Amino acid sequence: MSTLSERFAALSPRDKHWLSVAVGVLSLVLLIGVGVLPAVRSLRANPQAQQQAKAQLDYLRLLQVRVQALQARPLLDQAEARNQLQSSASLLGGNTEISVGDQRVNLVLRATPANALAEWLARARSEAHAVPIEAQWVRETQNDEALWSGTLVMTLPPR
Repeated sequence: MSTLSERFAALSPRDKHWLSVAVGVLSLVLLIGVGVLPAVRSLRANPQAQQQAKAQLDYLRLLQVRVQALQARPLLDQAEARNQLQSSASLLGGNTEISVGDQRVNLVLRATPANALAEWLARARSEAHAVPIEAQWVRETQNDEALWSGTLVMTLPPR
């Protein structure tokens, strides 16, 4: 190794400059050949993978926006959450019993229409911040309408 450095030191400044330029160009060619070209070839060879990666990135950005919206929501105390749930229970119709405790909400459904249940669940999640933890439902059909019967247990946000 010392012989190479001795030889380099013995070169004229002009030769040192051109040798440095040649080493730089050779390094750049190797970097492009080994690092960049294989990636470009794979992108060109598989446009479907590129579209799939773009779709995944778009989905992750959507999730990021949702998370930021959830984080920006004001905290809700349990009393407000209980009031929200009980006031929205009218959406489910008269065949439903709801009991709200300290941390849990128990819901008993009897032939509840699917669209009403979906709307109530969405409101319970967004307005009362209630999270389902257990569900035991049976689907029934009456006059070509989906009806649900069973129980649902949800938890309320911490105090």
